Amino acid sequence: MTDPSSGSPQPQEHTGFRYRTVPGVWPKLALALLLAMLAYGIAWETVWDPLREGSWLWLKVLPLAFAIPGLRHARLYTFQWLSLLIWLYVCEALVRIIAPDPLERWLSVGWLVLSLLLTVCIFAGTKAARIKPRPLDPDARR
Repeated sequence: MTDPSSGSPQPQEHTGFRYRTVPGVWPKLALALLLAMLAYGIAWETVWDPLREGSWLWLKVLPLAFAIPGLRHARLYTFQWLSLLIWLYVCEALVRIIAPDPLERWLSVGWLVLSLLLTVCIFAGTKAARIKPRPLDPDARR
């Protein structure tokens, strides 16, 4: 770009790197479900039905905490890697749902519902971010 008055090139402004973001309500909904999963998982393994006294199984939900900043900023990249991670929690719920203890079965059903809702939210948000609006063309065929 040149300045018309001086004829010398001017440096272009550097805008920096920007993450692709997820539009709509999906990031807020995903963050709410993720925080609910964190609270539910910690409460399940420490208060409601711990495996044994002093069990560290509640640490299984900590990888979800790494997604909080990305979901707060609606980053598509966070939605993408979270879509891979969430299946571990779905599988865990499916394995624990056949437990002989009725309390553990009901807790597993709650865990499965939360994880599947988060999965649907992640996939819908990712799809919404990838849809590119097409320009309106009145002469285009339908």
